[in-house]
Amino acid sequence: MSTMDTHSHGLLFEGYWWLSLLGGLHCIGLGLYLRYLYRDRNDNHKLLGAIFSLLALYFLTGLLNRDNSPLPLQQLFILLIPAYFLLMPMLYLYCYRSLHDIKGSIGLSRHFIPAIALVLVIGLSALLSGEMRQLVSTSRVTQFNHVTLLGTVLPLLLVLQTGLYFYAIWRLLRRFKGRAHRAHQDSLKDIKFRWLLALTLAMLTNWLVRMGLVILPYLLGDKVSLAAQASTRLFLLLSLYLLALYGLKQITMSAYLRGRLSPDLQTQARPSSSRQLLNAEELNYLQQLLQSDKK
Repeated sequence: MSTMDTHSHGLLFEGYWWLSLLGGLHCIGLGLYLRYLYRDRNDNHKLLGAIFSLLALYFLTGLLNRDNSPLPLQQLFILLIPAYFLLMPMLYLYCYRSLHDIKGSIGLSRHFIPAIALVLVIGLSALLSGEMRQLVSTSRVTQFNHVTLLGTVLPLLLVLQTGLYFYAIWRLLRRFKGRAHRAHQDSLKDIKFRWLLALTLAMLTNWLVRMGLVILPYLLGDKVSLAAQASTRLFLLLSLYLLALYGLKQITMSAYLRGRLSPDLQTQARPSSSRQLLNAEELNYLQQLLQSDKK
């Protein structure tokens, strides 16, 4: 019986490893494509590429174990958590800039300040404080016997930040909900709105799945099974496939509508050649004036 359990665990671990590698490579490919090949007139493709790059980081951490990790896993994950604080601000900025049609470079937004502050705090505590470094690497505090202090506080802060940003994005999308189905240009806005709504719902659903299967058991002191971690990654990978197919459909519809819209705009901008500026009486009067001048 134990041999069968060991064999099934080995298969699960191998499947989890390949799933993490496949998801990481797919997200890296999407991130590079959106960053360097795809072009958005508002320069928002860089934000979307950065979002997929963060998802690639999440997938690739599944390749780490006690044997190949350069640091203890708990300490390594604590060092990586500040990167995840960039995900929701970037999603909010992507939705906000897309809906408000903001052009220009993104720059260093104030939404990134919490992640930068966490990097500084964790880095300084690891480099300058021997006691904090010992607290991070060991669990000697009785009230935090199953996780370290930072290992508890940072996921709670991440959950709080995620909830606040999802609420802000939802309010932002609701504000633009009723501005569709008026003209072709509004249809383009409607396509953009549906894409942002699908992206937000996909991220929210995956976050809830990860919250129920991984984060809550971790905070409650239970052991997070390998099957739970593999399930969250599999669900996220399937969501990315669906988003990619839906995004291609939306791009095709946008190109079609822009193709129909551009001739109409050119016709409206250019006066019709058949339209006469003067009526018949005015033309006759001008001809008489010209003839009298010749006389």
